[in-house]
Amino acid sequence: MKKFIPMFFIVFFLFSSCASFKNQVQLAEQKAPPFKVSLRSPQVPAGRIEAQFNKAFPQTGIRKMDVDVSYFYFEDAVCLQFRINMVTYYQFWHRPARVAYLAALEKYNNDFNGRGLRNRNSKTKNQYGAAEGCYVIWQLSSFSLQKSGNMDIELGYYFREDSPFFAVTQMPASYVSPSNDLKENEDSPEIPMFLTRVQAQALAELFSQEYLQGLTPEVLPTAQGSSTEIEFDGY
Repeated sequence: MKKFIPMFFIVFFLFSSCASFKNQVQLAEQKAPPFKVSLRSPQVPAGRIEAQFNKAFPQTGIRKMDVDVSYFYFEDAVCLQFRINMVTYYQFWHRPARVAYLAALEKYNNDFNGRGLRNRNSKTKNQYGAAEGCYVIWQLSSFSLQKSGNMDIELGYYFREDSPFFAVTQMPASYVSPSNDLKENEDSPEIPMFLTRVQAQALAELFSQEYLQGLTPEVLPTAQGSSTEIEFDGY
């Protein structure tokens, strides 16, 4: 009995420590702020890609469009800007999302080369998982209200016009008016973007962290865009 008591306390201590650590991790995750980017934040052009989008209803089929890509280096976020149905979207990818994209594209290329793709669009749009917690801003014009929210981007593929495309699907984001104006509340639509393998690889190259680091200025401005050094008037 005397030998059992110390072991009991050791086991009790270990379980208590594990439970305490788990609670601390859960608490930290709950307090972590959602990913968010401001269009006023410092940014640099990263390039431009081509992609296909669905035509506006009631038209059918797809059309090719240019997508401008920029890098917001303070937030380490890559922005894909495009305009659909008179609305401009700014789709922001954080680093884990870009890593997920690269992994998904590798799997897609393997399935493509192995002739393993199946024409079942409803079941393949998230074939390779999702990039969770991304961010989107949308607005009708530069003078209209900016609406924004967090959303997931599903990674998979679609068959369109009898051909396979690697697809990144922007899932809906919910905007809630800070002034409690119910008329301003809105959910963004689900928007799939279809990429040929050449187009998908072009985006992958822009997602390269080495490439993005090369775009980052050597001397970063302050958050306000001004120097902290004291200046004097000559006299």
